Amino acid sequence: MKRGIRYECILLLTTLFLLTLGGEVSFASSRTLLWVQLRDIPEVGAVEWGLASFVRRALREAQRREVEWVVFEIDTLGGRVDAMLFIKDLIFQSPLRTVAFVNSKAWSAGVFVALSCEKIFMTPDASMGASEPRPLGEGEKPDPKTVSALRGQIEALAQARGRNPRVFAAMVDRSVEIEELKEKDTLLTLSAYRALEWGVIDGISANERELLEKLGFEGEMIRLTPSWSETLARFLTHPAIVPLLLLLAFGGIFLEVMTPGFGVPGVVGIVAFLLFFGGRYVAGLAGWEPLLLFSVGVILLAVELLVLPGFGVVGISGIVALALSLYLVLRPTRLLFREVVFFEILFYLALMGGVFLIGLFFLPNNPIWKKLGLQAQSPPQGEEGSSPYAFLVEKEGVAKTILRPAGVVEIEGERYDVLSSGEFVRVGEWVVVQEVRGNKILVRKKEGGEK
Repeated sequence: MKRGIRYECILLLTTLFLLTLGGEVSFASSRTLLWVQLRDIPEVGAVEWGLASFVRRALREAQRREVEWVVFEIDTLGGRVDAMLFIKDLIFQSPLRTVAFVNSKAWSAGVFVALSCEKIFMTPDASMGASEPRPLGEGEKPDPKTVSALRGQIEALAQARGRNPRVFAAMVDRSVEIEELKEKDTLLTLSAYRALEWGVIDGISANERELLEKLGFEGEMIRLTPSWSETLARFLTHPAIVPLLLLLAFGGIFLEVMTPGFGVPGVVGIVAFLLFFGGRYVAGLAGWEPLLLFSVGVILLAVELLVLPGFGVVGISGIVALALSLYLVLRPTRLLFREVVFFEILFYLALMGGVFLIGLFFLPNNPIWKKLGLQAQSPPQGEEGSSPYAFLVEKEGVAKTILRPAGVVEIEGERYDVLSSGEFVRVGEWVVVQEVRGNKILVRKKEGGEK
């Protein structure tokens, strides 16, 4: 009996040992590597917020799969500073082991993305550098404040990754001088072999197979590429596309308001608005709240211009709603200098105002033009007298604007430019046409004020 129990214990321990060994073998055989392509969209996309959204998804997928390595294949001319810093923080703060594989080029923002990884490899024909922030206008010098901030960022990142901070600072700041490597007032861009010589990278690999061999990796490789929605978001969040979308949106909605029925301009305006806000929603930069706030602003402005007299609280509230919605959309994309958001909002509001004025100029026969009292009045045909407005004498009207002394008065449903006889007339007060001199209509306040 005791001998049987002893055999059973030995069998149980042997089974547990084999199961443990099998588990270890199974774990060892399930090594995985996630290969992520960070490439520019030809002629359109570089390092922007659509790409930042893709990197965030890739890192989440890598953590879910518990991969051993995440390899970022980089081929970029550069891009937005704010999106670059966001991607840099995502990669650097990730607990995963990361590798940058520079295939062809990592210029400008690409340097920060590569340096945020634990290891850096380059193909023999690749280059890396030229990270000076690009000024907005041609021939302008880079903003010293921005250069200083980015230099501090890249030096801190290089130190954290155990690399030479001065070499990377020379890629951002022209004033940095390094003997036998870079002269003053030039930007540093390194070839693969030069980068290896100065310890900027960990090695050179001609292809994926060589890279995996140097990493000592043998297992399953999973490729991850941007989805169609992320590619679309990269296109829609590009700095050159955003103003175009807003111009189409403002112009389409404005033309639709000023023309009868509902047609192509309204469809174009609505689609442009949805693309503008939807691109940021897909990129993870905003929810649907800014779109709802923007719609409220447009409705308030429409009510103010088409329904209510004058321009008051409702119209101002509409402008505030539009500005706030733009701020909520643009704020997440300004990680470095938030004050830039203020100037961008002013630009887009000016764009709206420009579309509004151009529409009024080219489309005078519309309800807004008439409501603002800017349409020329045609006197009735067949009236006699030296003035075309002689028939208005002794007729009553209501002030649509303040008369001090010039303003606009509505008489029998038509608007006229008038002059008061020196009196201050408020909006809504009734007046009487006292005299007509040529094209000048003189009015006086009616006794009793408001009718």
